[in-house]
Amino acid sequence: MERIRATDIKFLKGVGPKRAELLGKQLGIRTYYDLLYHFPTHYVDRTSIYAIKSFHGDMPMVQVKGRFISFAIQGEGAKTRLIGLFSDGTATLEAVWFRKIKTISDAYVVGQTYVLFGKPSEFNGRWSMVHPEIDTEAAAQASTGLRGVYPLTETLRNRGISSRTIFGFVQTLLRGFVPNIKDPLPDDLTRRLNLMPLRDALTAIHNPRSTAELQRAKLRLKFEELLYLQLNIQRYARRRSAAITGFRFPHIGHFFNSFYSQCLPFELTGAQKG
Repeated sequence: MERIRATDIKFLKGVGPKRAELLGKQLGIRTYYDLLYHFPTHYVDRTSIYAIKSFHGDMPMVQVKGRFISFAIQGEGAKTRLIGLFSDGTATLEAVWFRKIKTISDAYVVGQTYVLFGKPSEFNGRWSMVHPEIDTEAAAQASTGLRGVYPLTETLRNRGISSRTIFGFVQTLLRGFVPNIKDPLPDDLTRRLNLMPLRDALTAIHNPRSTAELQRAKLRLKFEELLYLQLNIQRYARRRSAAITGFRFPHIGHFFNSFYSQCLPFELTGAQKG
């Protein structure tokens, strides 16, 4: 854990100095530890595939599977955008990108099956997804289940760092370092309270296989946080007690009674009562 606390995030594969500086300024992520404890704010279900024709109202983030029919660049200057017409056989939607237009148009092929993941929005009777995540069919099957959505800033989004980018960094960290983490809690305590080991909890909070596993991970991490708070309070109290010894009376007698009656006037005076 000490290595994770101390290692600069720029040394993680895929990050580098520029992204590390950006993550530090925008999210306070400066070390491996900061990234590992940058938890998702909520989770989305990557299990279900939705039909475009079933979209209605204010839709959540969903997955659709189908093929691109065409790509077209529209607008000029700052309003330039790439629009990919996508069909799942039931209806069509427009995938829209305002950044990295050439990279995206070169990366995806008309007629090949993809899975799009994003939040649909409706305008003038047409559905669209802005900057959706795109996976091949095989990659989408490998990432089914609950997927964490990480907190971001608009600056990070404009610089091409998405929740999926953070997810990728976390996965690299989980594979390389988490298996070697030593649990600070004794084994007998975790067994007695039926708590997850720390390495399992950190893996599950980022990659929960079920809602039940996610709740167990949260319980373990909350327990540890509250335990450290309580230990810190105890440490403060003991230091304070050692620094301020107070008056000690080995037995009750004249000195105690005098101190009690003269130095500790608990009863309010007439002026205080008024």
